[in-house]
Amino acid sequence: MASFAGPTWGQSAPLFALASVRAIAEVPVGSAGPRPDAMSFVPSHFEGLTAESPSVLEDPKLPQVTTSVSDKEPTDLRLLVATEERWRLIEFGATATWHPLTAKLAAFGQLPYASPNLPETMVGFDSTSGPASLGVKGEVEGFEAGAQYRSVGKRLERLVGAPPPLKDREGYQIWVAQRMGLFKLRLSDSELTDNVDRNPALPRITKDQSAVTAAVAVPEWPVFEVTYASGDSTRVRLRPQGQEGHPERSEFDSLTGSTYYYGGPGWEVTASAAFTQSRHTQRPHDETATTSQDLSLTLRLLDALSAVPTLSLTQERSAGSALRSDTGTAGLTLFYAPAARGWSASTFGGYTSTRTSDSSINARSLSLTGALTYALGQWLPPRSTVSIEGGYDHYVDVVLPQSSSSAVSGFVLLRIAGF
Repeated sequence: MASFAGPTWGQSAPLFALASVRAIAEVPVGSAGPRPDAMSFVPSHFEGLTAESPSVLEDPKLPQVTTSVSDKEPTDLRLLVATEERWRLIEFGATATWHPLTAKLAAFGQLPYASPNLPETMVGFDSTSGPASLGVKGEVEGFEAGAQYRSVGKRLERLVGAPPPLKDREGYQIWVAQRMGLFKLRLSDSELTDNVDRNPALPRITKDQSAVTAAVAVPEWPVFEVTYASGDSTRVRLRPQGQEGHPERSEFDSLTGSTYYYGGPGWEVTASAAFTQSRHTQRPHDETATTSQDLSLTLRLLDALSAVPTLSLTQERSAGSALRSDTGTAGLTLFYAPAARGWSASTFGGYTSTRTSDSSINARSLSLTGALTYALGQWLPPRSTVSIEGGYDHYVDVVLPQSSSSAVSGFVLLRIAGF
């Protein structure tokens, strides 16, 4: 969908952290946002972010409608200077509320489209890309129902702002939920595929599952969630040349616990742990146990500096073959934007390692990116900027050395408003 310098599968680690930094970059660093309402439960991995325009004061007995539409361009210089298509993103949302019944209906979506760099070419939507997300959600008197489709991979990483678990997912989900005081009970059905951008070091897994989630939110305490899910999964090993291995189908049951805590304007943390037991459809005695842990911490240091470290660990064990697979991902994002200085700087770094006990897979990737942006509003139109970005990507495949690669990139971009 867009041209990148270096292999796309060698960029997974830093891009895992970029979802958090986008939220920081779009809000003034150091701003003291309010603590989330005690009853605002953490969104599931599929509930989208709905942009809304400020409400207009009207008769409270009548439904009130707010809408928003925004056209986002990429912040990654590698996308901006692409020689072929320049990808952009239209975000839209519409919300209708009716206070007498405490009812709310929201629709939202994100549509990527390609803007050719050739001036004589008409701008239009690429019909092969499809929407990044489309969804609808309704609430009335504590009852909630919704549905959403998403298809977001690393190729849209710098365009779509969302938490990391939303980035590498493709598929749909429908759900219903009921709030009861401090508790919330939720039932959902979904079909999701991960590894959208086909990292050859990792399998591609499609899960068709039904789940029940219980959540509790006590004022001034962390929000806790526990989810039990059951369903079928299809696992396919990928190769650098694009071929897919033989699909392995299995049934699974999983238990996931997660917590979110807002520590005030200075920090917030999200953590989760999951255990999954799966059974091969053709070989019921062949069971696989998977454990995973994820941790994301947002630190707003000083008035202008923010840091977002992330860590993810996954271990998989097969009872039949005694095969073990370990994957670890670590990332760190730093963003610095001094007030009233006209410039900002950001750094992204990440490392990913995947290996199996039989040595059939042994791969790791390292990525570093740094950017500096300066506003030229005092000399040129107000939104004019100059940006400098450099990056290094290194992918090592011990089993298939011919797949290893390294790439160095550097860009300078002058943007003048109105051009």
